[in-house]
Amino acid sequence: MTLEFEKLIGKVDEMARIAADRKREQDQTADELRATLDKYAEEWEAIKAALALADEKADKKIYRSARPLTDNTALNAAIPAPAPPARATIIATDGSQIMPDRHAAHLYYLINIGGVIYHHGSGNAPDSFSIPELHYPENAKAMATFLSSSGEVSVERDLREIGTLAEKAWDHRHGQRPLLTILDQRLLYWPIGGDDDKSSTEVRKWMSAMTKIHDSGGLLAGYIDRPMTTAVITLLKTLQGAETADSFDWKSLGKRSLTGGISDGALFSRLLKPGERSAIFTHISPRNTEFAEFDAGNQVCFFFLNPGMDGRSIARIDLPLWVAEDEDAVTAVHGLIYDQCQIIGDYPYVIARADEMAVVGRQDNQELNFMIDIKMQDYGIDISTTAKLGSKSLARGGRTRHGGI
Repeated sequence: MTLEFEKLIGKVDEMARIAADRKREQDQTADELRATLDKYAEEWEAIKAALALADEKADKKIYRSARPLTDNTALNAAIPAPAPPARATIIATDGSQIMPDRHAAHLYYLINIGGVIYHHGSGNAPDSFSIPELHYPENAKAMATFLSSSGEVSVERDLREIGTLAEKAWDHRHGQRPLLTILDQRLLYWPIGGDDDKSSTEVRKWMSAMTKIHDSGGLLAGYIDRPMTTAVITLLKTLQGAETADSFDWKSLGKRSLTGGISDGALFSRLLKPGERSAIFTHISPRNTEFAEFDAGNQVCFFFLNPGMDGRSIARIDLPLWVAEDEDAVTAVHGLIYDQCQIIGDYPYVIARADEMAVVGRQDNQELNFMIDIKMQDYGIDISTTAKLGSKSLARGGRTRHGGI
């Protein structure tokens, strides 16, 4: 053991004291925001006026707010979980990867997509699958750019996740309905750190997969565990700002510094009991406008759900407009996802099972490298790693991080 813990006791104590002070401040802010939520729960004209004022005065580069999808459900609604449909087909996919490593003996990356098809109400065991894909430079020119960005591998994995989900939905389009497809991430997708032209191309592929699921007659949901977004809080701040009008700092609206460290999830944890969901909102953002322009049904909406039996966690459920505007579809999504969360507690079983099928563990990585080594030797290629990688393995005595997995 090399970490001298006794030298950290003072800082750990200070860290805990500051966290306690911050929590008291956040609790006060959350109380104020909850009061605003209740005050404007059904003040639809005031909400429209405040959002119009923000559209005029806020900085569009940073302003990202929520807007209630309809005026049929109060902002502070807590809708109990309905009984799930008697029968349904639920499909979930997830992905994992081994990143390219220039210190390794051979240059490659691997993407593994795992998934499960759950036959709700049938009594039949779920069907699981995994689809591994090995990628490597096929010529000398490709060698020069192969390690350009590990982010590109992550984006490719994301696209394969939703692409596989769309393919499976299409394959089951004549099967048991409702057909619910689930991803373990947001639906309003945009690659982080990518250039706009390339990112737009990748996002169009994402949106095309969403449309394919729609064409299959399926429902689509993105499940986000413990979300940290602040779109609803920005809506509430907008309402507070409209009360003071010109004296409000509109140009800062949308900055995280104005939220007091409170997330939408923390706000709705004060409102929703186990099984309950919130009203449905949609995103006000240029990205969501792009989704709607590609396919009107792909506009991304969302609600918050308390999925747990203990009531401590909050999830955000993303929905495309074609699901969100269909009351029966929303009821089915709500009931099925909450039912899934009761199987293993607080989290959908199908997503957890898809993750198990997708994950590439350390032993998998080692066995793949061994397989590659053997084949390379068959063709007379020597095995070699860089000195850096070799020295790390020696110094750690075989104890290594799960790097690249």
